[in-house]
Amino acid sequence: MSQNIAILTPFGRDASVISGILSSGGIGAVTSGDVASLIAAIDERRAGAAIIAEEAFGRRDLELLRNFLDQQPPWSDLPILLLTRRNSKSLHEADLATMLGNVTILERPFSPVMLVSGARAALRARARQRDAEMHILELAERERELSEEKARLRTSEVRLREANEKLGRRFAEALSERRVLADIVEGTDAFVQVADLDYRWLAINRASADEFERIYGVRPQVGQSMLDVLADLPEQRDAVQAVWRRALAGEEFTETGEFGDPGRDRRFYEMKYNTLRNEDGEQIGAFQFVYDVTERIRQQQQLAEAQAQMHEMAKLETLGQLTGGVAHDFNNLLTPIIGALDLLRRKHKDDDRAHRLVNGALEAAARAAVLVQRLLSFARRQHLEARVISVGELIEGLRDLVRSSIGSHVQVAVSVAPDLPTARIDPNQLELAVLNLAVNASDAMPRGGSLSIDVSQRTLGLAEVEGLPEGEYICLSVSDTGMGMDEATIARSVEPFFTTKDVGKGTGLGLSMVHGLAAQSGGKLRLTSTLGQGTTAEIWLPVAGQHAEDPPPQEEWVSDGMQAATILLVDDEAIVRKAAAEMLRELGHAVLEAASGAVALDLLRTHPEIEIIISDYLMPAMTGTDLIRAAREVRPGIPALLITGYARLAATSEENVVRLSKPFTATDISRDIEKLLSGTVAAEPHNSRTFVS
Repeated sequence: MSQNIAILTPFGRDASVISGILSSGGIGAVTSGDVASLIAAIDERRAGAAIIAEEAFGRRDLELLRNFLDQQPPWSDLPILLLTRRNSKSLHEADLATMLGNVTILERPFSPVMLVSGARAALRARARQRDAEMHILELAERERELSEEKARLRTSEVRLREANEKLGRRFAEALSERRVLADIVEGTDAFVQVADLDYRWLAINRASADEFERIYGVRPQVGQSMLDVLADLPEQRDAVQAVWRRALAGEEFTETGEFGDPGRDRRFYEMKYNTLRNEDGEQIGAFQFVYDVTERIRQQQQLAEAQAQMHEMAKLETLGQLTGGVAHDFNNLLTPIIGALDLLRRKHKDDDRAHRLVNGALEAAARAAVLVQRLLSFARRQHLEARVISVGELIEGLRDLVRSSIGSHVQVAVSVAPDLPTARIDPNQLELAVLNLAVNASDAMPRGGSLSIDVSQRTLGLAEVEGLPEGEYICLSVSDTGMGMDEATIARSVEPFFTTKDVGKGTGLGLSMVHGLAAQSGGKLRLTSTLGQGTTAEIWLPVAGQHAEDPPPQEEWVSDGMQAATILLVDDEAIVRKAAAEMLRELGHAVLEAASGAVALDLLRTHPEIEIIISDYLMPAMTGTDLIRAAREVRPGIPALLITGYARLAATSEENVVRLSKPFTATDISRDIEKLLSGTVAAEPHNSRTFVS
């Protein structure tokens, strides 16, 4: 008896892959190029069973194989493993099994274990058929001899003997088929159950019984009702009944669901249900083939979550880049506006009406500068004066200010854990962030409520808070009992200009600023909320592991009187350069203008009277920092003032350099020029004059 299996898979590498899998299981393979060569391998007994892909059949090929199978001797019922595509609704899956007879369907993709198990069962079935053939031949030989000896017996005896022989053959064939089916069902790793119309088990294989007992705590038996067995688990019983009800109603389907007692184990299963019919075609029940797909589902969920996180990070990064660019352009626009208004205020200081109008315009421009600062905060491009601080002490000091800022209709509770470690952050910006969160909470509680501010130390495990590594953190939590937010609102809450407030009642930059501050400080802003129950905002900051630093001493500057100077002003933005030049000339300075670093170096070489360089930081081809270094090769030690619209520059070790942020006033730039001329500037000080609230 051949222990080989004929393989017919016309496309791709299926034949070689399947041959390899069978070989690893100790099973030989005969590869066929078409149906004719497969029939020859079976007919010549070089193969005892067949593995055929459904795409191998054309109409003529199918007729050829059906004719061959129809001509099999009575003992023969060729086992065929038919490879189909999952969820296929083609003629191949619907009718091939009926056309070809002894067919076992394997849906792709299948596991090597399933393939080898099915192949072995098919070969065992074929071996039994061959044994039946030999047995039938032996019986035929005996009957022939007996027939010769009893040729003279009456015709009735002959007919009775023939009837007995026919009955015996049918019984042997039926017994063989049942054994093949039993071997396949018990040998597969699928969970197989068969039930009648009253939910009673007609059959259940060992794998399914073991799994049922593992997840429900009771072992099923043939003849029992699955609903009675699960009577003590009503929720699980209802779930099982719901899916079986469809199958017992005649629906054939494949579905994935989660089942099991939560107190034991719950798993995801892929279940394929088919109708069970009697010889007359009437439905008498249903059967299922089930596979545990928990790991596949979890991997898909993890992949989906990772893709969603990447999408959100990419969206915020894109928004940050766009926002930073917009803020830079706004600062460039605000610089000439504020500079011109400041000059007008100086010229018309004795005109009350003009003074009032100019002051109103300056106030509006200052508010615009605050918006730009918040945009820079979201884009993580603001300049932070970060130092190691005690967050708990800072919050304790804000207690009264928070109460006075949000009104008496909200009860405020502050809780600070003792012996907290320090964190590194800009304390002024953190105070502003907490006030923003408190005001937002107050707005969410128009009829009153409670606001809780808590500071504690937390230990984070891996991936416990999205985007933060494991370690020690300070968690600053601001919780309210207000209206709350739905998931869609939370998802957009940190986007710049997104707000749920009425027009004119909010800029939509408060949470954006807090988000940017936390991210720029190495931490994270996490929001949780439930509609009608309130919102919690958590600022997570890494523990610094150092003692708190004393705040820098407040700089006291007293003017010694304006000293006129010759200044080289460099800015690629003409509108900004001309406004700054006019401001400097109004202050009494002589100004040479340059639109690029290259032009500025040429002017420096040809004008020895230049005493100070004032340069924009971000320019094409050469940044302001690069220009200062190059200029000092021509004029060593020349004082320099860097102007930036981003307010975020890398530190420089250059001597006698001051940084000034856009927008600025004549007072700001005058103060810095006087410092440079007097030589009172140390290496890379910070001198930002942006408007903050």
